[in-house]
Amino acid sequence: MKQIGSLLLLLALLLSGCGGVSKEEYDAVVRERDALREELQKQQEKSPGTVTVKVTGEFTATVRSLIPDYETDDETPRMAVVTLFQSTPFTIYTGELTKHLEAGETYVFEVEMSRYDIITRQEYESGTLLNPEVAFSMYPSLYISNFRPAEESDWGLDSVHLAYEACET
Repeated sequence: MKQIGSLLLLLALLLSGCGGVSKEEYDAVVRERDALREELQKQQEKSPGTVTVKVTGEFTATVRSLIPDYETDDETPRMAVVTLFQSTPFTIYTGELTKHLEAGETYVFEVEMSRYDIITRQEYESGTLLNPEVAFSMYPSLYISNFRPAEESDWGLDSVHLAYEACET
């Protein structure tokens, strides 16, 4: 009985040390976030010809081949060679989703960005970088978040639905 009581006391002491983040650490992180946000606003004021954006949306493409990325290993396919409707092939990193893709099949790929990027006002207004062939080379933080098999209504000239989401500073 003494051993159980001692173990419970020891467990209680060990768990009491896991209190999470202290108030001082939290306040320091909040101050750092606010300083970075202020710095971003100053940079945007200095260069009014730029916009901070994220790319969101989806596009339909046919998978032509599944290939390794040659950075992590030379065997495991993690990239897809795809084509849009009547376009040249380009590669997209599909990561763990690659094992669910089949060459020769057409899919609707959903895209997201892990962070905001800065582009010129002209690029923002024209939307020229919203082509997946260009976007995946321009935005390293752009990735495929999900996909689904394409239906007949997803194919054709109107198969790219990417848009900019402007940053609220």
